[in-house]
Amino acid sequence: MSLALRTALQRAARCLERRQVDEPLADAEVLLADVLTLPRLNLYIDAHRPLSDAQHHAYQAHLCRRMQGEPAQYITGKQEFRSLSFEVNPQVLIPRPESELLVEHGVRWARQWAKRHGESDLRCLDVGAGSGNLGISLLHELPECRVGAIDSSLAALKVARRNARQLGVADRWFGLCGDLLEPLLPNPSGFAVCVANLPYVTAAEWQALPTHVKDHEPVTALLGGTDGLDVIRRLIATAPDVLASQGMLLLEVGWQQASAAQALARQTARFEATGVHRDFAGIERVVWARMP
Repeated sequence: MSLALRTALQRAARCLERRQVDEPLADAEVLLADVLTLPRLNLYIDAHRPLSDAQHHAYQAHLCRRMQGEPAQYITGKQEFRSLSFEVNPQVLIPRPESELLVEHGVRWARQWAKRHGESDLRCLDVGAGSGNLGISLLHELPECRVGAIDSSLAALKVARRNARQLGVADRWFGLCGDLLEPLLPNPSGFAVCVANLPYVTAAEWQALPTHVKDHEPVTALLGGTDGLDVIRRLIATAPDVLASQGMLLLEVGWQQASAAQALARQTARFEATGVHRDFAGIERVVWARMP
């Protein structure tokens, strides 16, 4: 006898809960919506609709992968960020909601910069691009902008390039493979904004991370050394070389790293001002540094 959507969801959520999945019902919904190619809301609108045998088997396969610890985003191959759907796979970090702050403040500063210097010169940089979610989101909110995306992983850049094409901004997006700003040197352009979500998990925090994160997401996109600032430290030192006059560097940092990252920016003596932005939980999540 075929299961109704409601029954299938309830059973799936109980199975995931027994496996101590953080959000069992939400994951059950995401996976079933993917199998049926439906919005999650429709799972409740059509709650009495029966699953076909093929759909039931596909759903069970999704659930088995999730119960083995694989993130739901890698199973479905997508993650929403700033109301855009991004392709993701194990080559790239899964975009997190807190990273939207980088886009929010990047857009705000880019618009201010363009008023002073002209929209035709507006260029932004996305360092450690991963899936391209930061730079592509900037392009969607800044139609006059061009974005350069840099990642040390060619596989990640291929994902970002597909996302740029799928989301209709490939003509204003370009990708470069290399270590931090190295692909831009020795003849860098002046970028109005540089956003970066670089590895910042400390060695101690790494030990405490959930197994599904350590086993499935790329280590190089997470682990930032003993204090979590190894990669951030190097970007802060070189970012002034590629930023335009009054250009802004925006960095996502860990929950106890804002003060240290600010101090690093001040030590360069090349930034005019620095500051922090808090996320919705009150955590100092984004560090900014502005050029003269």
